Order: sequence, then structure tokens, then C-alpha cells
Amino acid sequence: MPKEYDRILDLPAQGYYAVVLCAAGYRATDDAYATLPKVRYPLEAVVEVR
Repeated sequence: MPKEYDRILDLPAQGYYAVVLCAAGYRATDDAYATLPKVRYPLEAVVEVR
């Protein structure tokens, strides 16, 4: 999938490639999950260092 992000954003033509992606924006007014408690996973569960 990461290569698809690179292609969609035309990053290789600019000499870049995606290493981190983050959704940004506003939540929908009818978001059923907005009032639920937030889940925070440990860093080791979501980040892989090679």
C-alpha cells in the first residue's frame, strides 16, 4: 500500500516517498465514535524500527 500513496501523491517525481501517514481533518457531526473513550496503543505495538 505505501507505494500506492507515493503514486497518488506523485512523490517519486519530487524525489520523496511516504514513511508516515496521518489522517487530518474534521470529524463528521454524526460520528458515533466521537464520544467513546479514546484508545492509545503502546508505541511498540504501532511502530516498527528496522
